[in-house]
Amino acid sequence: MFSFDNVSQSQDGGTLSCSCVVAADMPFFSGHFPGMPIMPAVAQIEMIRTLLEQQAGWNATISGGTRLKFSGLVQPGDILAIRLRRTPSDNISFSVENDAAVVSKGVLTLEGGALD
Repeated sequence: MFSFDNVSQSQDGGTLSCSCVVAADMPFFSGHFPGMPIMPAVAQIEMIRTLLEQQAGWNATISGGTRLKFSGLVQPGDILAIRLRRTPSDNISFSVENDAAVVSKGVLTLEGGALD
């Protein structure tokens, strides 16, 4: 469903960055919202989970979150910059940007910690 480009990981493996083009044919756009499609927050979390799942050694089971802020709109065709960073407590701090403006950020709690 999501396609990630320019995926890079820091030398210590603690930071993951990439870009993602939000395809206009994503199923969640059909009902959220008619006439002005917006990517829902739950789809943004699923995008992050998918990215985690595709990276070896990163747990993709999200069990909660803190300090979650969804402050910008994500629309079809947007190019998102995604940055994930392991916190000292082995959770994942994330930020999603669109045109250099933060659209969402927070900390995700991973079941069992960030490493498998």
